[in-house]
Amino acid sequence: MSKIYCYGIKTIIINRTSALIIIALVLSCHKQPIVNQSLPSLPETNGYIVSVALNQNQLGYTIPENFLGFSYETGILANTNPFLNTNNTILIQLFKNLGNGVLRVGGNSSDLIDWTGKTRTLKTGPDSLTTTDIDNFSAFAKAVGWPVIFGLNLGKYSPSIVANEASYVSNSLQNNLYSLQFGNEPDIFLSSKYRASNYTNIEYQDEWTSYYTAVKNAVPNVHFSGPDIAYNQEWITPFEATKYQNLSLLDGHYYRTGPATDATINHQTILKTDIKLLTYLETLNKASSLHNLPYRISECNSVYGGGKTGVSDVFASALWSLEFMWTVAENNGKGVNFHGGAGGPYSPIAVVNGMPTARPEYYAMLAFKYGGIGGKIVPTTVGYSTFNCSAHACINGGITFLTLINKDANNLSFNIQVNNPVTKVNISRLFAPSITSTTGITYAEHSVNADGTFLNASTENYAGENKTNLIINVAAGSAAVVMLK
Repeated sequence: MSKIYCYGIKTIIINRTSALIIIALVLSCHKQPIVNQSLPSLPETNGYIVSVALNQNQLGYTIPENFLGFSYETGILANTNPFLNTNNTILIQLFKNLGNGVLRVGGNSSDLIDWTGKTRTLKTGPDSLTTTDIDNFSAFAKAVGWPVIFGLNLGKYSPSIVANEASYVSNSLQNNLYSLQFGNEPDIFLSSKYRASNYTNIEYQDEWTSYYTAVKNAVPNVHFSGPDIAYNQEWITPFEATKYQNLSLLDGHYYRTGPATDATINHQTILKTDIKLLTYLETLNKASSLHNLPYRISECNSVYGGGKTGVSDVFASALWSLEFMWTVAENNGKGVNFHGGAGGPYSPIAVVNGMPTARPEYYAMLAFKYGGIGGKIVPTTVGYSTFNCSAHACINGGITFLTLINKDANNLSFNIQVNNPVTKVNISRLFAPSITSTTGITYAEHSVNADGTFLNASTENYAGENKTNLIINVAAGSAAVVMLK
């Protein structure tokens, strides 16, 4: 049975002194796919209008093909039946749906787990990492075709042990190794009790150098990333300034809010404007640009401390993560790695009833793949509005892709102004029954299939008739990816 979505239709008079140029891109109700239909005009309006102007003649940063990524704890590898293994065919398919990407392994457990350098036996505990674990993970990484950022233990300081582990990891992953990093969130090592005295950025740099030298002597051809900080921006620029010649990537973490135990945090918290994110990205971009280093958010999610039920696992997290990805891309970030595991509220893919299952954030990643990956960012100006919404755009292969995110409680009509006349319009919607839904989520009116496959086949296709002004309606608590040809 086809789903029926009903949205109120809205419009606006573009210019009172000229002919009306109106396009309403949401029918009040539809069951069947709309293909090559002329766009209806003069629908009713409730006045909830947001103006958006695109400058298609000014191309900015290119969004890399491997922008998307996942981040996992090292501890997830130390299991007799690991989550990341080649037998997990549904999980492999879920990765492949996203195209190219980067897989990161690290997290808090990377500074707790011990490298044995031996095979796993029945007596080997989950606090030890073995050659068996690395080989199983390596086979998985090669199956999905994603390069790996691999975190090594700095919490338990030992350059010689780390050099031995790095050598094995490199030999196992081979061309699938993107880079190595030393320590997870060293800027909070003191609070994590990894160091007995006040631990400074300078001390971290000294230890990083010792690790770098030991690993380079053992494995000359590997690459490195860092400083993989939690949040302390003051660590970024000094680290880049002294280590840039030894780095292939500058990276850091970002969580919207937290901890998960904070009772005041709800789903509306992550939908509010995030001022601190822009400051953080500006610092990373400025530091990385000094010596033409790329930067990446190597670990991120909505609420730190494992995520919060009712916040990190509901549809609001999809809208948050979609806007987050666009904000990183617009500030020259080369990618993001959403942290998770086999379970927990904020995992983009979690095991439900024994099966890997796509969560809300995963659907946001699909929307970003189809609406952003590979494109050159186009400046997008949103007129003054009291509504909670945003607009983002890029051009890829001569086609303009516009992402409209409506985090507001009201249905909104976006008045889009473009430079180049539009002859065809295609819309794919990121939608859920409500902002707090955990299921029933769709992109382009499709959900991920039980076998992990996903069909991207939008049902909204229209003739634009050489328009430079468009009205695109987006329901409250949803988003739309619009192709303008």
